[in-house]
Amino acid sequence: MNKFRIEVLDKFKPLMVDDPNLIKEKRNFILVSGRVGGKTVALTQKAFINLCQYKTHDIQVLRANSSSMQESIFSELKKYFFNNLPENIFAQFKWKSSPPLKITSAWGNQIHFSGVGLGSKSGSNISRGKSPDRPLSLIIVEETQEIFSGLTGNADLLNHALATYLRYLDDKIGKVVYAGNRDRNINAKFNVWCREKEKDSSFTTIETNWTMIKHWLNQATIQAIEMERELNPKNYEYMFMGIPVGGNDLVYGAFTENLHVVPETVHDVNNRRFFEVKYNEFKTKKEYIHRLFIGVDGANSRDTAAFMPIFNTKSNKMILKTSEIFSHNPKKNGIIRNNILIEKYVSKWFDKIIEKYHLWDLKNNEIIFVVDGHNIDLIEQLQFYLGHKATIIKFTKKDLIQTTERVNNAFVNMSLFIEEASWVELFQDPNFPTPPSVLFNELQTVAWDETNHDKFNDSIPNDLTDGIRYPIAFYADPEHLLID
Repeated sequence: MNKFRIEVLDKFKPLMVDDPNLIKEKRNFILVSGRVGGKTVALTQKAFINLCQYKTHDIQVLRANSSSMQESIFSELKKYFFNNLPENIFAQFKWKSSPPLKITSAWGNQIHFSGVGLGSKSGSNISRGKSPDRPLSLIIVEETQEIFSGLTGNADLLNHALATYLRYLDDKIGKVVYAGNRDRNINAKFNVWCREKEKDSSFTTIETNWTMIKHWLNQATIQAIEMERELNPKNYEYMFMGIPVGGNDLVYGAFTENLHVVPETVHDVNNRRFFEVKYNEFKTKKEYIHRLFIGVDGANSRDTAAFMPIFNTKSNKMILKTSEIFSHNPKKNGIIRNNILIEKYVSKWFDKIIEKYHLWDLKNNEIIFVVDGHNIDLIEQLQFYLGHKATIIKFTKKDLIQTTERVNNAFVNMSLFIEEASWVELFQDPNFPTPPSVLFNELQTVAWDETNHDKFNDSIPNDLTDGIRYPIAFYADPEHLLID
């Protein structure tokens, strides 16, 4: 076969060039964009180059659901090979279009297509540990964001799907390419995974949008995109520029960062039970502490345990002391049994808060832990170790719409404020505390499930916001509204 020339977008050239020295350090590529960002073109070009150049190597393509592949990358590859190969060579290719899909080249090497086990229950949708006949020059994960969707989708599922094939990847020329569209929400699982991989030196992120491939698009597509930009700018930013813009149905839509976030409050150690709050550049007020609510969202093997201290003042303000948040991420630091977590860590954290804010003479019913009612063991451990110092409430309100509405009402009434301060997670390096933007992003991105509007979108973390929701919803009950 004669040499061929193809037009490659400048941004994608690092993906196309196979330098063994560079591959050793930079084997993984993430292609992210909005819709019509050129990712599929780049994938078909790279697969075309590898199949023709490395005739003793196969290629593996993965997607959450294999039944989606025939109308996407499989058909795009077929069109691309037809347009770029001599007729006599293309005629020798074999196209197996029934599951499992497979392309066999004129010289015998193949492109295999497999699902990772989401969406369909058919055998064709799961890789089932299949192993290729030849070493691999390329592994492609198409629409990677789909693997992170739903309750069960996560990085572990992606890693498990890849494990079968990585051991067949050629050390000198083998590359792994993850292609996906950014999710609408900043803190959706795929977006978080992309941000984490940007810190990994073995990954190269290539980000594109439709403006970079405008010369490849027909006028109908361009007109549709430009019409969306004019009529619905926010949706245009998300769909075609790949910019997360928040959810369609935000849960905490009343939260406004420049209204509800206050500077870190000043605590006067010479006086008892108050701190000064600067609500804006003109207004500073001395707030006397009347109660302390601690909202608790427990951890399992995936979620973050969050203890959110919210001070209830005599002027009926609720102020989350962000600097005093206690949190533990079991994915980072391993699972800790609730009895050890409470006895060894939470008890010490709790005593420091009592000492720092002079809360010794608050009554038992004025320091209240409001805990996710599903975590029975955590409630029992809090009762055992701290029940003599505080009231432990089992929060069982299951109406998400009602409880989140109470949080939104608190924001609208300007009775709930959040400190602009960082905090140190359990086992975290104190020199690199968690920035408050993590909490603000969560408040701004938690969304309702678009298919079930009385549930949260489970692809977006809500551990910290639940730690706020429980005590605010509990306090909003009529019997808790009056200050003695």
